Amino acid sequence: MPRLHISSVLLVGTVCLSIFLASALAQDITRQELLNFDRFLDSHPAIAKELQNNPSLANDSAYVSNHPELKEFLASHPGVREELRENPRRFINRERGFDKSGKDITRTQVRNFDEFLDNHPAIDKDLEKNPALVNNADYVARHPELRQFLTNHPGIRDELRENPRAVMHREKKFDKKEIKLDKHQQKEAQRERREREREERRIERQEAKLAHRGAKQFK
Repeated sequence: MPRLHISSVLLVGTVCLSIFLASALAQDITRQELLNFDRFLDSHPAIAKELQNNPSLANDSAYVSNHPELKEFLASHPGVREELRENPRRFINRERGFDKSGKDITRTQVRNFDEFLDNHPAIDKDLEKNPALVNNADYVARHPELRQFLTNHPGIRDELRENPRAVMHREKKFDKKEIKLDKHQQKEAQRERREREREERRIERQEAKLAHRGAKQFK
């Protein structure tokens, strides 16, 4: 009887774990689909605008045929295609929410932008107060270092054009994590230094004792 009970518990645990892993995998796939779709729409603003106004166009064969780039994208991204077939409005709304959240910005883009702002605190302060300044031609012209950075980093430039507030929000979150990490590293360095000092004092005491014993023996 106990063996049967243990087997039942193991079976239930295995089933629960399988369900959990399947759910996590599905969420990861959906996020990747959103990212792929978001990037496609960013590159095709006309299609993005039309689908936002009428999401059902994604399942309109005539509309898709008239937009070969959309047809090719759906053919190469079956996950997105299936999501749009099931509920186009829900998926379009999720993409818009995903886009506004700034989650489509890569970690490398955020790190590069964070490093630039760390080296240019005046620009950082201006953009923190008014993120839209990054798309102000006069402001950018008055700050050639910002203009050069945007030229050298077209990915973050495009993200800033689309949603500067979301990018700044992501950068600030990244910056806080970096500060927290720096503090942690400083504490670790201090702890290691204290341990080294204690070890050095211990060795000094041992050497002093040995020297003292040697002096006694010599006498």
